[in-house]
Amino acid sequence: MKEVIVLIPTRNEEAGVKEVIQRIPVEDLGKIGVSVRTIVVDGRSTDKTVEIALELGAEVISQSGPKGKGYGVREAFNSIISEDSREERAVIMLDGDATYHPEDIPRFIESLSDKDVVWGSRIRGNIQKNAMSFTNNLGNRILSLVASVTFLSRTTDVCTGYWGFRESALRRMELTAGGFTLEADLFCTSKKMGMRTKEIVIDYDHREGDTKLKWYIDGPKIMMKIIRKRFTG
Repeated sequence: MKEVIVLIPTRNEEAGVKEVIQRIPVEDLGKIGVSVRTIVVDGRSTDKTVEIALELGAEVISQSGPKGKGYGVREAFNSIISEDSREERAVIMLDGDATYHPEDIPRFIESLSDKDVVWGSRIRGNIQKNAMSFTNNLGNRILSLVASVTFLSRTTDVCTGYWGFRESALRRMELTAGGFTLEADLFCTSKKMGMRTKEIVIDYDHREGDTKLKWYIDGPKIMMKIIRKRFTG
């Protein structure tokens, strides 16, 4: 693949989005013949997120549909796959809060040489102190176990925000998530469709800015998404 699209979902991420964009290893990827296109998909930020992204040369897709991360990312996916691309491209998605390491992007691209979908596991890597609360860690492990058993395929981090896709895989995926059920939707859909998948180890840092995930609201929604995706689509 000669081009990688780095997709960064944001909503009020002015504290972290600059760092994320600047840490994308554009030069290293260029040395191996891969060009980088950075797209920020913004969910109606009221801070300087969009301004910062544009100043750094990123494209911005302003979410026009319903509110929610899933809706915004699906909108961006549809925009990407509607383009007339003649060669296979890689799409790498990571959050704009500087918790994930953009330096890992080449590892995702390498894994996509023979896989359709790749995700990064924070649970198997190093989690910076206080980067993930005990409650979120435990909830993620429980949800990951449920997803693994339900789809008979192991994942240790079904809630990860770091993903890689072949564009051809995105074209086939029928996603339905609206909010923070997006990641579970990605895992469940890829497994249900029999895609070639891989989990790789990543590290996780303390976020810049406030978290928007509420475990007592989003946890049950993610659980129901896993179950519904298995039995109803």
